[in-house]
Amino acid sequence: MDLKSITVFFTLMLWQSADSEMLTSVDPPTNLQVIDPGYLGPLRMCWQAPTSLANKKLCVRYMLSYCNVNSTNCKRVITKQLEYTDGFNFNEEIIVKVRTLVKDQCKSAMELQSDWVEIIYRPPLEGHADSKVKDLQCIVYNLEYMECLWQDGMAVPQTINYTLYYWHEDLEQTMQCNNYIKHQGRTVGCHFQSDDLIEFTDFNICINGSLEMEPVRPAYFTLQLQDLVKVAAPAEVKLTLSSADTISIQWEPPAGKIKPHCLKYEMQFRGKSSDWEAKVISEGVTSTTLNATTNTIYCVHVRAAVNMFCADDSFWSDWSSVHCLTVRSEGEDNVTIQLNAAKLVVLIALMSITLILTLSTIYCWIRWKRLIAKKKLNRLLNDNIKDIKKCIHINY
Repeated sequence: MDLKSITVFFTLMLWQSADSEMLTSVDPPTNLQVIDPGYLGPLRMCWQAPTSLANKKLCVRYMLSYCNVNSTNCKRVITKQLEYTDGFNFNEEIIVKVRTLVKDQCKSAMELQSDWVEIIYRPPLEGHADSKVKDLQCIVYNLEYMECLWQDGMAVPQTINYTLYYWHEDLEQTMQCNNYIKHQGRTVGCHFQSDDLIEFTDFNICINGSLEMEPVRPAYFTLQLQDLVKVAAPAEVKLTLSSADTISIQWEPPAGKIKPHCLKYEMQFRGKSSDWEAKVISEGVTSTTLNATTNTIYCVHVRAAVNMFCADDSFWSDWSSVHCLTVRSEGEDNVTIQLNAAKLVVLIALMSITLILTLSTIYCWIRWKRLIAKKKLNRLLNDNIKDIKKCIHINY
């Protein structure tokens, strides 16, 4: 007896039902349905157990397969439940299949499988395909707010009016954007406040609208916001000469809600009259060093992004401001110190001379003012004496 015959024999032996009847096949599930709860992506797939398995003590499970019609990578799930919910791309039709899996005991290796039951779900896709928006780009700025911008569909009139709806698992119902971004009187995006943002779960968006004669084809998007973060630029970049030929560079993580261990950095530097060069920075490190050459000016700037431990993707921040340091030889440093000391002595001397001259000028001015006042007083006294003498002479 070959291996195939042995497998069939043991399979038939395992399918002994409670009433001693041999089970050689199994029916597929019934009443397969796909239900849209109105959350712009999630669908609830539900079915009923085959009636032929009622009152039978068997290990019954279901294999569910689903994907968009044009996809070659369908998801498969095995469950004991009669329903399952997952998110979908509503821009295409969706195919859902389910089959019955039965074992005499759940630990048994032998299993019967039914035929597939299949249904195609068609999301509402009204309007011409060229009317839907394109090139949606969303950026979460430092986890403080998000801006989503899009381009108008092809060959749409100036009177087109787009509307954005969104949903995530913390919302009881879909919400409409309440802060649209306008450009030349047209709606081109939406601004989301921090309260609207949620990480590590699907953020579903639908952008539709209306024309004068027909609806706009809706465009659906599912985002993972932690992969769209653009952090602020690193702050307080400092350059110090730690030795004669080594520059130490340090910086502070960007301020905000993003934890320091979630950040990575890139540094660029250049010497005098050279192009920018990049240096790899280890994850989580906020300092590095450069080998320096004397008589050279080194300039540095740094940028940051969310690292692979906290997101699958991210945007680089803007570059920090450029900071520079001049590296001189030790002898030149001594000469510079001596020159600076000499300049300081000269400056002190000049300040002393200036102070003495100023005080002398003030003293002379005060003496001059006193002399003038004394002369005026003497003149006044002489005039009074003359007047008194005249009066005495007349009386005499």
